[in-house]
Amino acid sequence: MTFHDVRMRGFEKRARLDAVLDWLFAQTKTLDSESITFSSGAGRVLAEEVTAGESVPPFRRSAMDGYALKGEETDGASDYGPLRLKIVGQSFPGAPFEGVLQAGEAVRIMTGAPVPEGADAVLPAEYTDEKDDVVEFSGSVPPGKNVGAIGEDIKAGMTILKQGRALRPQDIGLLASVGQAVIDVVRRPKVRLLITGNELYPVGKGKPPHTIYDSNSPMLVSLIERDGGNIENRYQLADERDAIAKGLQEPGADVILVSGGSSVGAEDHAPSLVAELV
Repeated sequence: MTFHDVRMRGFEKRARLDAVLDWLFAQTKTLDSESITFSSGAGRVLAEEVTAGESVPPFRRSAMDGYALKGEETDGASDYGPLRLKIVGQSFPGAPFEGVLQAGEAVRIMTGAPVPEGADAVLPAEYTDEKDDVVEFSGSVPPGKNVGAIGEDIKAGMTILKQGRALRPQDIGLLASVGQAVIDVVRRPKVRLLITGNELYPVGKGKPPHTIYDSNSPMLVSLIERDGGNIENRYQLADERDAIAKGLQEPGADVILVSGGSSVGAEDHAPSLVAELV
């Protein structure tokens, strides 16, 4: 097959950006997946949806510091007619009250602590006065008030993150909340850089006359790493056709980026090589 040599002639035609993007997407396939720990997942793309393995919260929990009780037993409490209940224990986060609340009883409870069996409401501490294991209160709470139900935030079995999502830091917290220790994500692409140009010289070394420092490859490396790629290799190449062809044909990279040598100059070999090899 004969290809148009653009060197010192110019390109025969131009392509619209949207057409180029459509072509690129048509040539691109999703990479295979790998399993990683959830804590290293920020910025990675989910290879499959994640469903909750447990409900959040997994138990009824208090939304207030105060007293767990039966809501109906607070009916009628007022500044002129306070009511009283006997305190029979306490419930802290990770250290619940183990008994069953009976009529006329209350349990001292902290925010996030399990609500005892038999209680259906939490009366905030601000509306109470405690003395000698008796809590006196002048306000009422209906059943269910200040109690977080099981699965109120997340129900077991529900989809919490969809396939293809680029994970954000808050997603990592979500995964932790349901105990998802391992996730399947799309493998990071291996990117090869071909930096071409006889005039380029590495930064940090004395530069000979009529050369310039290579500024493209440090920038491209940073962009690739920022956007989730892994550098497979970085070649600093002279404007030699065989060397560039070898860099384009070596196996091992998912993406190859060519910097330089891409116009219509006498030493710009990339356009014809890409045309021949694609």
